[in-house]
Amino acid sequence: MGANQGCLLKKISFEAFENAELNSLTWYDFLPGDDVYVERCNTSMTAAGLADEILSVRDINDIRKIDFLAAKILNQCDTIADYRHWPELSSRLSKIMSLNLTAEGSRSLRMHAQRLVYYLQTIIDSGEFNSNAEYVISEIVLGVNKPWDYLRTIDGEWLINSDKKNLLYRSHDGKEICWDVGLPTQMDILPDGKISIGSLYTNGAVIVHERKFERVEHSYPIVLLFEHDTELYFLDNQCELWRVSPRCMVANSIRPQVHFSRYIDGIVYVLDNSDYGHISIFDMNTFNTSRLDVSPVQVCNDLVIVGQNSYLIDKQQGSIFKFDLDWNFIMKILSFGRKEGSLLDPVSIREINGRLFVVSWLTAKLTEVRLF
Repeated sequence: MGANQGCLLKKISFEAFENAELNSLTWYDFLPGDDVYVERCNTSMTAAGLADEILSVRDINDIRKIDFLAAKILNQCDTIADYRHWPELSSRLSKIMSLNLTAEGSRSLRMHAQRLVYYLQTIIDSGEFNSNAEYVISEIVLGVNKPWDYLRTIDGEWLINSDKKNLLYRSHDGKEICWDVGLPTQMDILPDGKISIGSLYTNGAVIVHERKFERVEHSYPIVLLFEHDTELYFLDNQCELWRVSPRCMVANSIRPQVHFSRYIDGIVYVLDNSDYGHISIFDMNTFNTSRLDVSPVQVCNDLVIVGQNSYLIDKQQGSIFKFDLDWNFIMKILSFGRKEGSLLDPVSIREINGRLFVVSWLTAKLTEVRLF
Protein backbone atom coordinates (compact mmCIF):
# COMPACT_ATOMS: atom_id res chain seq x y z
CA MET A 1 0.00 0.00 0.00
CA GLY A 2 1.31 3.47 -0.90
CA ALA A 3 2.15 5.79 1.97
CA ASN A 4 -0.66 8.18 1.12
CA GLN A 5 -3.49 5.72 0.65
CA GLY A 6 -4.80 6.04 4.19
CA CYS A 7 -4.99 9.83 4.06
CA LEU A 8 -7.76 12.07 2.77
CA LEU A 9 -6.67 12.22 -0.84
CA LYS A 10 -8.09 13.06 -4.20
CA LYS A 11 -8.41 9.67 -5.86
CA ILE A 12 -8.28 9.22 -9.60
CA SER A 13 -8.34 6.04 -11.64
CA PHE A 14 -5.28 4.94 -13.57
CA GLU A 15 -7.40 5.10 -16.73
CA ALA A 16 -8.21 8.77 -16.07
CA PHE A 17 -4.58 9.48 -15.22
CA GLU A 18 -3.29 7.72 -18.33
CA ASN A 19 -5.86 9.15 -20.74
CA ALA A 20 -6.21 12.70 -19.46
CA GLU A 21 -6.47 15.42 -22.08
CA LEU A 22 -3.05 16.37 -23.43
CA ASN A 23 -3.51 19.98 -22.42
CA SER A 24 -0.36 21.61 -21.05
CA LEU A 25 -2.46 23.91 -18.85
CA THR A 26 -3.70 20.90 -16.83
CA TRP A 27 -1.49 17.90 -17.70
CA TYR A 28 1.24 18.78 -15.17
CA ASP A 29 -1.01 19.73 -12.26
CA PHE A 30 0.14 16.94 -9.92
CA LEU A 31 3.52 16.38 -8.32
CA PRO A 32 4.76 13.76 -5.83
CA GLY A 33 3.74 14.85 -2.35
CA ASP A 34 0.43 16.33 -3.51
CA ASP A 35 -2.77 14.97 -2.00
CA VAL A 36 -3.59 12.63 -4.87
CA TYR A 37 -3.72 8.86 -5.24
CA VAL A 38 -3.97 6.85 -8.45
CA GLU A 39 -6.30 3.87 -8.04
CA ARG A 40 -6.30 0.63 -10.06
CA CYS A 41 -2.64 0.89 -11.01
CA ASN A 42 -2.70 -2.78 -11.97
CA THR A 43 0.92 -3.80 -12.12
CA SER A 44 2.76 -5.89 -9.57
CA MET A 45 6.09 -4.26 -10.40
CA THR A 46 7.71 -1.84 -8.00
CA ALA A 47 8.77 1.65 -9.02
CA ALA A 48 12.38 0.49 -9.08
CA GLY A 49 11.48 -2.53 -11.21
CA LEU A 50 9.62 -0.37 -13.72
CA ALA A 51 12.50 2.09 -13.84
CA ASP A 52 14.97 -0.73 -14.51
CA GLU A 53 12.82 -2.05 -17.36
CA ILE A 54 12.47 1.39 -18.92
CA LEU A 55 16.21 1.98 -18.69
CA SER A 56 17.01 -1.44 -20.17
CA VAL A 57 15.76 -0.55 -23.67
CA ARG A 58 17.63 1.55 -26.21
CA ASP A 59 14.62 3.58 -27.31
CA ILE A 60 12.20 4.47 -24.54
CA ASN A 61 8.74 4.65 -26.10
CA ASP A 62 6.50 2.47 -23.93
CA ILE A 63 4.00 5.10 -22.77
CA ARG A 64 2.09 2.66 -20.57
CA LYS A 65 5.20 1.76 -18.56
CA ILE A 66 6.03 5.46 -18.27
CA ASP A 67 2.56 6.08 -16.84
CA PHE A 68 2.69 3.07 -14.51
CA LEU A 69 5.93 4.44 -13.06
CA ALA A 70 4.47 7.94 -12.79
CA ALA A 71 1.48 6.57 -10.89
CA LYS A 72 3.72 4.52 -8.58
CA ILE A 73 5.72 7.64 -7.77
CA LEU A 74 2.59 9.71 -7.08
CA ASN A 75 1.41 6.91 -4.78
CA GLN A 76 4.78 6.96 -2.96
CA CYS A 77 5.45 3.32 -3.75
CA ASP A 78 8.12 1.50 -1.77
CA THR A 79 11.60 1.40 -3.40
CA ILE A 80 11.43 5.04 -4.53
CA ALA A 81 13.72 6.37 -1.80
CA ASP A 82 16.39 3.69 -2.24
CA TYR A 83 16.61 3.67 -6.03
CA ARG A 84 19.85 5.22 -7.32
CA HIS A 85 19.19 5.66 -11.04
CA TRP A 86 16.56 8.42 -11.01
CA PRO A 87 18.98 11.05 -12.43
CA GLU A 88 19.91 8.77 -15.34
CA LEU A 89 16.26 8.00 -16.10
CA SER A 90 15.25 11.65 -15.81
CA SER A 91 18.02 12.68 -18.22
CA ARG A 92 17.04 10.04 -20.79
CA LEU A 93 13.36 10.96 -20.61
CA SER A 94 14.27 14.63 -20.87
CA LYS A 95 16.11 13.89 -24.12
CA ILE A 96 13.06 12.02 -25.41
CA MET A 97 10.85 14.97 -24.58
CA SER A 98 13.25 17.29 -26.36
CA LEU A 99 13.62 15.12 -29.48
CA ASN A 100 9.84 14.89 -29.81
CA LEU A 101 9.40 18.66 -29.89
CA THR A 102 10.00 18.61 -33.64
CA ALA A 103 7.16 18.60 -36.17
CA GLU A 104 7.77 14.89 -36.77
CA GLY A 105 7.80 14.02 -33.09
CA SER A 106 5.09 12.36 -31.00
CA ARG A 107 3.19 14.84 -28.86
CA SER A 108 1.79 12.04 -26.74
CA LEU A 109 5.19 10.47 -25.98
CA ARG A 110 6.64 13.92 -25.34
CA MET A 111 4.02 14.91 -22.77
CA HIS A 112 3.93 11.56 -20.97
CA ALA A 113 7.72 11.60 -20.75
CA GLN A 114 7.77 15.20 -19.56
CA ARG A 115 5.26 14.52 -16.80
CA LEU A 116 7.46 11.72 -15.49
CA VAL A 117 10.55 13.96 -15.74
CA TYR A 118 8.83 16.43 -13.39
CA TYR A 119 8.03 13.60 -10.96
CA LEU A 120 11.58 12.27 -11.07
CA GLN A 121 13.09 15.70 -10.61
CA THR A 122 10.90 16.18 -7.54
CA ILE A 123 12.42 13.00 -6.09
CA ILE A 124 15.96 13.96 -7.07
CA ASP A 125 15.72 17.40 -5.46
CA SER A 126 13.67 16.37 -2.42
CA GLY A 127 16.73 16.53 -0.15
CA GLU A 128 17.72 20.04 -1.23
CA PHE A 129 15.12 21.98 0.74
CA ASN A 130 16.35 25.53 1.34
CA SER A 131 19.87 24.50 0.29
CA ASN A 132 20.24 27.88 -1.43
CA ALA A 133 18.02 29.94 0.84
CA GLU A 134 20.72 32.59 1.25
CA TYR A 135 20.33 33.57 -2.42
CA VAL A 136 16.54 34.03 -2.37
CA ILE A 137 15.40 37.55 -1.55
CA SER A 138 11.66 37.16 -2.10
CA GLU A 139 8.96 35.07 -3.74
CA ILE A 140 5.50 36.14 -4.80
CA VAL A 141 2.70 34.40 -6.66
CA LEU A 142 1.78 36.40 -9.73
CA GLY A 143 -1.89 37.04 -10.25
CA VAL A 144 -2.11 35.35 -13.65
CA ASN A 145 -2.37 31.80 -14.94
CA LYS A 146 0.93 30.19 -16.02
CA PRO A 147 2.84 33.36 -16.98
CA TRP A 148 5.16 33.44 -20.00
CA ASP A 149 7.22 36.53 -19.25
CA TYR A 150 7.69 39.42 -16.82
CA LEU A 151 9.07 42.92 -17.30
CA ARG A 152 9.52 45.93 -15.05
CA THR A 153 9.79 49.41 -16.61
CA ILE A 154 9.20 52.99 -15.49
CA ASP A 155 5.61 52.47 -16.67
CA GLY A 156 5.02 49.59 -14.26
CA GLU A 157 5.11 45.80 -14.28
CA TRP A 158 4.20 43.82 -17.38
CA LEU A 159 3.03 40.20 -17.56
CA ILE A 160 1.90 37.73 -20.20
CA ASN A 161 -0.35 34.89 -19.09
CA SER A 162 -1.40 31.54 -20.58
CA ASP A 163 -5.06 30.66 -20.87
CA LYS A 164 -7.70 30.08 -23.50
CA LYS A 165 -6.85 33.66 -24.41
CA ASN A 166 -3.41 35.01 -23.58
CA LEU A 167 -3.45 38.55 -22.24
CA LEU A 168 -0.87 41.28 -21.75
CA TYR A 169 -1.14 42.90 -18.31
CA ARG A 170 0.31 46.13 -17.00
CA SER A 171 0.20 47.12 -13.32
CA HIS A 172 1.07 50.68 -12.30
CA ASP A 173 0.21 52.74 -9.22
CA GLY A 174 -2.14 50.05 -7.95
CA LYS A 175 -4.11 49.89 -11.19
CA GLU A 176 -4.12 47.01 -13.65
CA ILE A 177 -5.17 46.98 -17.28
CA CYS A 178 -4.94 44.21 -19.86
CA TRP A 179 -5.06 43.86 -23.62
CA ASP A 180 -5.73 41.07 -26.09
CA VAL A 181 -2.75 41.04 -28.46
CA GLY A 182 -3.07 37.50 -29.82
CA LEU A 183 -1.03 34.75 -28.18
CA PRO A 184 2.16 36.48 -26.97
CA THR A 185 5.02 34.46 -25.48
CA GLN A 186 7.78 36.97 -24.74
CA MET A 187 8.53 40.67 -24.24
CA ASP A 188 11.64 42.67 -25.02
CA ILE A 189 12.57 46.31 -24.35
CA LEU A 190 13.72 48.40 -27.31
CA PRO A 191 16.33 51.16 -26.83
CA ASP A 192 13.69 53.91 -27.01
CA GLY A 193 11.72 52.35 -24.14
CA LYS A 194 9.07 50.74 -26.32
CA ILE A 195 8.20 47.09 -25.65
CA SER A 196 8.09 44.50 -28.40
CA ILE A 197 5.65 41.64 -27.92
CA GLY A 198 6.69 38.42 -29.65
CA SER A 199 4.83 35.17 -30.17
CA LEU A 200 5.30 31.58 -31.21
CA TYR A 201 1.69 31.39 -32.32
CA THR A 202 0.33 34.68 -33.68
CA ASN A 203 1.55 36.06 -37.01
CA GLY A 204 3.58 39.25 -36.81
CA ALA A 205 4.46 41.13 -33.63
CA VAL A 206 3.28 44.12 -31.62
CA ILE A 207 5.18 47.18 -30.39
CA VAL A 208 3.71 48.91 -27.31
CA HIS A 209 4.33 52.54 -26.39
CA GLU A 210 2.18 54.70 -24.10
CA ARG A 211 -0.78 52.34 -24.48
CA LYS A 212 -0.54 52.54 -28.26
CA PHE A 213 -0.07 49.36 -30.25
CA GLU A 214 1.77 49.16 -33.55
CA ARG A 215 1.63 45.92 -35.51
CA VAL A 216 4.58 44.57 -37.45
CA GLU A 217 2.98 42.42 -40.11
CA HIS A 218 4.55 39.14 -41.21
CA SER A 219 3.26 35.88 -42.68
CA TYR A 220 4.64 33.92 -39.69
CA PRO A 221 4.77 34.58 -35.93
CA ILE A 222 7.61 36.86 -34.87
CA VAL A 223 9.29 35.49 -31.74
CA LEU A 224 11.79 38.32 -31.22
CA LEU A 225 11.79 41.90 -32.48
CA PHE A 226 14.88 43.98 -31.64
CA GLU A 227 17.02 46.94 -32.66
CA HIS A 228 20.60 46.57 -33.88
CA ASP A 229 22.65 49.57 -35.06
CA THR A 230 19.48 51.73 -35.16
CA GLU A 231 17.71 49.25 -37.49
CA LEU A 232 14.75 47.05 -36.50
CA TYR A 233 15.05 43.31 -37.09
CA PHE A 234 13.01 40.27 -36.17
CA LEU A 235 13.38 36.50 -35.85
CA ASP A 236 10.29 34.53 -36.85
CA ASN A 237 9.20 31.08 -35.73
CA GLN A 238 10.72 29.59 -38.89
CA CYS A 239 14.09 30.76 -37.51
CA GLU A 240 14.50 33.28 -40.30
CA LEU A 241 16.05 36.66 -39.47
CA TRP A 242 14.61 39.73 -41.24
CA ARG A 243 15.18 43.46 -41.40
CA VAL A 244 11.92 45.33 -40.88
CA SER A 245 12.46 48.21 -43.34
CA PRO A 246 13.26 47.87 -46.13
CA ARG A 247 11.95 44.32 -45.64
CA CYS A 248 14.54 41.69 -46.50
CA MET A 249 15.77 38.38 -45.12
CA VAL A 250 19.14 38.57 -43.39
CA ALA A 251 19.68 34.90 -42.50
CA ASN A 252 17.82 31.61 -42.44
CA SER A 253 18.32 28.09 -41.12
CA ILE A 254 19.92 29.35 -37.89
CA ARG A 255 18.05 26.44 -36.32
CA PRO A 256 15.25 24.21 -37.60
CA GLN A 257 12.97 25.95 -35.09
CA VAL A 258 12.95 28.40 -32.19
CA HIS A 259 10.97 28.55 -28.94
CA PHE A 260 12.45 31.64 -27.28
CA SER A 261 15.05 34.17 -28.34
CA ARG A 262 16.87 37.17 -26.86
CA TYR A 263 19.06 39.87 -28.34
CA ILE A 264 21.99 40.94 -26.14
CA ASP A 265 24.89 43.17 -27.23
CA GLY A 266 24.86 42.30 -30.92
CA ILE A 267 24.09 38.61 -30.44
CA VAL A 268 20.78 36.85 -31.14
CA TYR A 269 20.40 33.88 -28.78
CA VAL A 270 18.21 31.18 -30.32
CA LEU A 271 16.68 28.73 -27.86
CA ASP A 272 15.34 25.62 -29.56
CA ASN A 273 13.92 23.30 -26.91
CA SER A 274 14.43 20.31 -29.21
CA ASP A 275 18.21 20.90 -29.14
CA TYR A 276 18.99 19.13 -25.88
CA GLY A 277 21.92 20.62 -23.97
CA HIS A 278 22.62 23.35 -26.52
CA ILE A 279 21.74 26.88 -27.53
CA SER A 280 22.60 28.67 -30.78
CA ILE A 281 23.80 32.21 -31.36
CA PHE A 282 23.80 34.48 -34.40
CA ASP A 283 26.32 37.32 -34.43
CA MET A 284 24.71 40.38 -36.03
CA ASN A 285 28.13 41.89 -36.76
CA THR A 286 29.79 38.91 -38.47
CA PHE A 287 26.66 36.98 -39.58
CA ASN A 288 28.20 33.84 -38.11
CA THR A 289 26.12 31.15 -36.42
CA SER A 290 27.46 29.02 -33.55
CA ARG A 291 25.96 26.13 -31.60
CA LEU A 292 27.04 26.08 -27.96
CA ASP A 293 27.15 23.20 -25.51
CA VAL A 294 25.57 24.49 -22.28
CA SER A 295 25.49 21.25 -20.31
CA PRO A 296 24.61 20.55 -17.53
CA VAL A 297 21.61 22.62 -18.69
CA GLN A 298 19.23 20.28 -20.49
CA VAL A 299 16.52 22.50 -22.02
CA CYS A 300 17.25 26.22 -21.78
CA ASN A 301 14.14 28.41 -21.64
CA ASP A 302 15.83 31.79 -21.20
CA LEU A 303 19.10 33.49 -20.37
CA VAL A 304 20.53 36.80 -19.24
CA ILE A 305 24.08 38.15 -19.26
CA VAL A 306 25.28 40.25 -16.31
CA GLY A 307 28.84 41.52 -16.34
CA GLN A 308 31.19 38.63 -17.05
CA ASN A 309 28.64 35.89 -16.51
CA SER A 310 25.70 34.25 -18.26
CA TYR A 311 22.75 32.91 -16.28
CA LEU A 312 20.56 30.22 -17.85
CA ILE A 313 17.35 28.64 -16.59
CA ASP A 314 16.51 25.01 -17.30
CA LYS A 315 12.94 23.94 -18.00
CA GLN A 316 13.72 20.45 -16.73
CA GLN A 317 15.83 20.93 -13.63
CA GLY A 318 14.38 24.08 -12.09
CA SER A 319 17.74 25.69 -11.40
CA ILE A 320 19.69 28.80 -12.38
CA PHE A 321 23.01 27.88 -14.01
CA LYS A 322 25.95 30.29 -14.03
CA PHE A 323 28.54 30.29 -16.85
CA ASP A 324 31.43 32.56 -17.73
CA LEU A 325 31.41 34.32 -21.11
CA ASP A 326 33.36 31.44 -22.66
CA TRP A 327 30.47 29.14 -21.67
CA ASN A 328 32.35 27.30 -18.97
CA PHE A 329 29.92 26.12 -16.31
CA ILE A 330 30.60 27.59 -12.86
CA MET A 331 27.76 26.66 -10.51
CA LYS A 332 24.02 26.36 -10.08
CA ILE A 333 21.55 27.36 -7.40
CA LEU A 334 17.94 26.50 -6.52
CA SER A 335 16.16 23.22 -7.10
CA PHE A 336 13.01 21.84 -8.68
CA GLY A 337 9.54 21.85 -7.12
CA ARG A 338 6.85 23.82 -5.34
CA LYS A 339 8.71 24.31 -2.09
CA GLU A 340 10.11 27.64 -0.97
CA GLY A 341 13.13 28.75 -2.94
CA SER A 342 12.42 26.30 -5.76
CA LEU A 343 11.52 26.73 -9.41
CA LEU A 344 8.97 24.76 -11.44
CA ASP A 345 9.43 25.00 -15.21
CA PRO A 346 11.21 28.38 -15.08
CA VAL A 347 10.38 30.25 -18.27
CA SER A 348 11.81 33.77 -17.92
CA ILE A 349 14.87 35.31 -16.25
CA ARG A 350 15.65 39.04 -15.97
CA GLU A 351 18.30 41.17 -14.32
CA ILE A 352 16.73 44.18 -12.59
CA ASN A 353 18.81 46.50 -10.42
CA GLY A 354 21.49 43.92 -9.79
CA ARG A 355 19.14 41.08 -8.95
CA LEU A 356 17.76 38.14 -10.90
CA PHE A 357 14.01 37.67 -11.31
CA VAL A 358 12.78 34.25 -12.45
CA VAL A 359 9.23 33.33 -13.48
CA SER A 360 8.08 29.72 -12.97
CA TRP A 361 5.45 28.77 -15.51
CA LEU A 362 3.72 25.99 -13.57
CA THR A 363 3.49 27.75 -10.20
CA ALA A 364 3.18 31.36 -11.44
CA LYS A 365 5.87 32.35 -8.94
CA LEU A 366 8.24 35.27 -9.33
CA THR A 367 11.46 34.47 -7.48
CA GLU A 368 13.90 37.29 -6.73
CA VAL A 369 17.50 36.10 -6.32
CA ARG A 370 20.72 37.92 -5.52
CA LEU A 371 23.53 37.68 -8.06
CA PHE A 372 25.96 34.86 -7.40
